Amino acid sequence: MTRSYYGWLAGSTLSVLGDTALFFALGWAATGIGPQIAALVLTGFTLPRAVLLLLGGVLGDRIGARRLLLGCSAIVGTCCLLLALVVGIRGMSAGLLVTTAVVVGTVDAFALPAAGVLPRLFVPDDQLPKAMALRTSATQLITLAGGPVSGLLVVTVGLVGALVLDGLTFAVQFLVLFMLRPPYDVSPAQAAGRSVVREALDGLRVAAGDPVLRMVLGVVALVAAFVLPVTSLCVPLLARSHGWAAGQAGFVVAGNVCGGLVVTILVARLGTFARAGLTGGIGCLLAALGIAGLTLAPSVPLAVGATLVEGVGVGLFTSHLAPVFVRSTPRSHRTRLQSLLSLVQTVPLIVSTNLLATLDVHHALTLAAAATAVAGLLLLRDYLPKSISKVG
Repeated sequence: MTRSYYGWLAGSTLSVLGDTALFFALGWAATGIGPQIAALVLTGFTLPRAVLLLLGGVLGDRIGARRLLLGCSAIVGTCCLLLALVVGIRGMSAGLLVTTAVVVGTVDAFALPAAGVLPRLFVPDDQLPKAMALRTSATQLITLAGGPVSGLLVVTVGLVGALVLDGLTFAVQFLVLFMLRPPYDVSPAQAAGRSVVREALDGLRVAAGDPVLRMVLGVVALVAAFVLPVTSLCVPLLARSHGWAAGQAGFVVAGNVCGGLVVTILVARLGTFARAGLTGGIGCLLAALGIAGLTLAPSVPLAVGATLVEGVGVGLFTSHLAPVFVRSTPRSHRTRLQSLLSLVQTVPLIVSTNLLATLDVHHALTLAAAATAVAGLLLLRDYLPKSISKVG
């Protein structure tokens, strides 16, 4: 892998740390006002991202992923520093919390697809699985350490400090990306002649017409809908049903992160297995086994073991299917299809989270395990088309 990729990875990982601290600070401040405000802040972040993701993909293909990410970094960094100034002068309020969430969610809709394309601009195709696994590993490490760091930051400097940190990390990301020239970048092939809607629909057409892209998007939507709520919703509910403390629930969640981290580190070092579809399917079945184990776990250590298995399975799934999707994407539609990949993870998640919240936690976990197993069986049915079976 090129030195420029490591440079971009360092700047990108630093911005993840700033985001982690900001999201923790926003949630902490919002819950201090009331649960309704907390829900409003969460919606303020999620809704703009879901609505604008396809637009972000179109814009990325028009002007280039690197240019778009430069603009997003500059905007969100500036906004965070300005909001920190306003909060420092006027104090915290529900309106400012919602405004911050909306700004971050809006910019995220444009930045996420562009960031998903960047690894392909820095490394050759044969190094793409390792490069993406390395990026995932770095993100997981930050996620693992982000909780304690964020808590300490909020206690010492509060929301203002979190906003300043996030603004500075995006400033660093901007400078790093500005100085680097991705060796595999190409000029955007899309002109601004057609309407945004038509270009977005063209991305949907390309995805629907390609059997590899179509299968990956469908399976990712199913996995995201029923795996992501396990740690964010089901584990806290399970902990409360068993009378576990918040810290113990945190260890259960950490098991999932550690399992995925082990897999991505190994993939970054050794590469992927030859049959991506087969490995992804086995990963889904392992994740389903871990989720099912949570329903039977009577103690924290056993629950940690279950989420560790789940994390290994999810790590196998994502580390093998993500490079398949990126390499199967036409250069003319790279950012649009990345936005579609983010969209199929966001919209089903909103629906499934509300569905699982209406069930008893054990029934919710059983449903999540069954849906994840179905995703694995879909992949194992024919290992995906033969065109992706040799990715490695």
